[in-house]
Order: sequence, then C-alpha cells, then structure tokens
Amino acid sequence: MPAIGAGNADIRSICGIVLNVIKSKVNHICSATCDGLVLRMHYRWTFFLLLGTFLTVWYSWYHREIITCVSHFNADAQVRLDYLNICLSYPFIVEKGEKRYLLFYRWIAWAFSFLASVYYIPRKVSKNLDNAKCKKLLEDLAANAHRYDQAERELVDRAAGYMIFNIKTHNGLYWKFLTVNIIALLVDIFAMQFLDFLLQGRFIQYGYNSYPFSRDPHNFTDYMSKTFPPFASCEIAKQHQLLSKRTEMFGCHLTIMELYEKLFLGLWVWIITLTFVTCCYIIFLFLMWLPYVQVYLLRVAKPVHASDKVRGVVHAVTQNCKIGDIYLLYRLKGHLSHVRFYELMVRLSDPNLCNKQIQQSGPNKQIQQSGPNKQIQQSGPGVMPENKQADILRQRQPNMPQNPPVNQEYLHQLLAGNPEMMGRHPQHPDNALHYAKKAQAFPANNQTR
Repeated sequence: MPAIGAGNADIRSICGIVLNVIKSKVNHICSATCDGLVLRMHYRWTFFLLLGTFLTVWYSWYHREIITCVSHFNADAQVRLDYLNICLSYPFIVEKGEKRYLLFYRWIAWAFSFLASVYYIPRKVSKNLDNAKCKKLLEDLAANAHRYDQAERELVDRAAGYMIFNIKTHNGLYWKFLTVNIIALLVDIFAMQFLDFLLQGRFIQYGYNSYPFSRDPHNFTDYMSKTFPPFASCEIAKQHQLLSKRTEMFGCHLTIMELYEKLFLGLWVWIITLTFVTCCYIIFLFLMWLPYVQVYLLRVAKPVHASDKVRGVVHAVTQNCKIGDIYLLYRLKGHLSHVRFYELMVRLSDPNLCNKQIQQSGPNKQIQQSGPNKQIQQSGPGVMPENKQADILRQRQPNMPQNPPVNQEYLHQLLAGNPEMMGRHPQHPDNALHYAKKAQAFPANNQTR
C-alpha cells in the first residue's frame, strides 16, 4: 500500500541544507569561556546526530510503506485506511499471556526532534553565562594562533596585561563552566530516562541485553526483536466505534522496526559514552583544586633560552592565582606556543604581582549604599573628608575676578569724542561738571526774578 500521508518534500535539498549547516559549525572557532569539547559533544555532535535520525525516520514515514495489515477473517480483503490508522497507534504483541502495546511506533521521529532541542540547552546556558572580555581575548588568540611573527608577541603582551590587571577575579568563570557541564550531565541522564520511558523500560539495558546480538529470524525471541517486533497484532473492537458491535483482528507488519532497532542501538552506545565522558570531565574540573594538578596543567616544554625551571615558574604562578585564573590560563595555553606561554608564565610568576596591581589601580574606592542610592567615596592620603569638600565647594570663588579694574583715562578719552554717548551717560565726569555749573547759576537766576 502507499505510504500514509506521503509528501512531496525534496529530501536532497533538506540534506544539502543540513550538511551546509554542519560544515559551518565544524569550521567555527570555539572562543567562549564557558564552552569546551564536552559541551560541543552535546549541543553540536549529539544535536546533529538526533537531527539526522529525525530526518531519517521522517523520510521513512512519508516516503515508504510503514505498515501492512491483513484481516484474520479475510486475508484477501483490503484493509480500510481508518483501520490502519488505529493499528499504527495501538499495535501489540502477546508476552506471557499479556498484551504489550507498542505505543512508541508512531512517535519515534518526534521524540528525536524533542531530544535534539533538549541537547541544545547547555549551549544557551553557556552563552548567557559567558564573559565578554575573556571571550574577546580568546577570539584574538584563536584567530592568530597560526601566525609565528611579531603578532604572537603582541598577543602575549595583551594576555599578560589582562591577566595582571584582572588577577584573582575569575572564580565565577570557573564555577559557571562547572555548572554548565553539570547541566550537560543532567541532560544525558534525562535522555536515558526519557528514551527508557518511550520504549517501555527497555532502553537503559538495551545494548547490554542485546549482546552478543544473536538474532532469531524465525521466532523473533531475541531481545532486539522483542523490543522492536517487526510483526504485531491489531484489534478493533466495539470501543473504537468503527464496527457494528463486533471485534476484528488484524496481523500487521511494522516495516520500520528494522530501522528502529539499529538507530536505538547506536544511540544507546553514544549516550552511554557521552555520559561517561561528561562524568570524567566533571571529576577533572574538581581535581583542578589540587596544587600538583594545577602545575601539571600549566606545565610546558622548557625553551632553549629559558634560565629558570619550568616547574618553579609554574609553581610561583599558582601561588599568585586562584582556581578561576588557573582555568583561564589553561584555556589560553591551547592558543599559544610553548615558548610564548612560558613568557606569559614568567610575567605572572612575580611574587609582588598583587602589590603592583594594587599600585597601578590608583587610590582605593569604597562603595557605600545608603538607602536606594549608592555613593562612591575615595580614600587616600591626599583626599579631603566629604564634609570639608562640601564646605569648600560652597565657599569657592570663580577664577576670573567679578569686578575687573577700569582704565579711567581711556574711558574719558573714548566718551569725550562722542557727544551722543556723553548725552546718554550723564554720570561721566565732564557731564557732571557741566551740570554742576548749571546748578550754581540756577539760584542766581531765581534771585534776579
């Protein structure tokens, strides 16, 4: 019979799009501080693996015959499509006198699609927890890691400047990275439990119980055939409201079961391996607290021109750094040559590194919070108290004098040559003398009258 719901999608174009996306992701440089190989195995490798299985199953469902059924009462009669739809959802096999319904047969493809989205969760979390400055530093180092000219020396100077200025401030970066890896482990555990629920409790031990993979093609009694039985029964009774109060039995061939058993075997092996690798990596992150592990992680080959022992230099660096700094240096090591990384270690091995960093940062700043507002106060030998600063600000005078001196002789010469200006400004000395003469003559005139 033709495939139910067959579509016209071009599988070649879909595969081409998927391959192009995979190639672009593979060539992408990983420079995120909260990212690593184990996380990429989750959100990139496993994501595309599940996406590929989804497309494979989806193509099989829409471009192949997915079920073939015959009636036990009349094998020559063609089975109706509505009967086949029920048989796709509720096929069963009889085990020890009990029916076990294969409810997963129809929904495997969408289960793979759901798991693919779940495995992308670590990537979203790591992007939100990333450190922008550290990421930019790793991007610059990764982009120029192939160069061996003066650019590498400049990158070492840049990395050393950043590490010296931000020493002992990267513990949060380490804990964020550890949290993301724990989330990835929880995703693996959830995937195991979800697939075990989907296969009715047969996935967790699927690969172990299937070994040594001896098949029984006659009676289908092996574990793989019992988990994905290629032949099943289907019963349509009066509860389905499609028959006139009678029950009809069908024998069905589930053609995609042969594909399911191979896909789930490979998926079981991959998830078990991924879970084991993630657990080992989390243990490794906890071991980074041990001093000898830190020395081992930062140890490099001794350059020819080096005068100090590498072990002594690395030990001095560990004394100046916290666990977050050790983690960041371990990430920087992957983008630098042994010689350049040794130069970086020598710069960070100074016993007075922390004191120099404090002197370069200038006077200390204390941040106090009173109520809803925050006030920033500076403390140092040359800084006045806040109350004295306020009084000085209120009593200070402007730099320019408010009443500048006036050159009287120049002003007299300027106004004497301008009669109109003299009339407008009677307070000028010449005008004042003129009005004084008038005032003296005014009483004499009154007396003569």
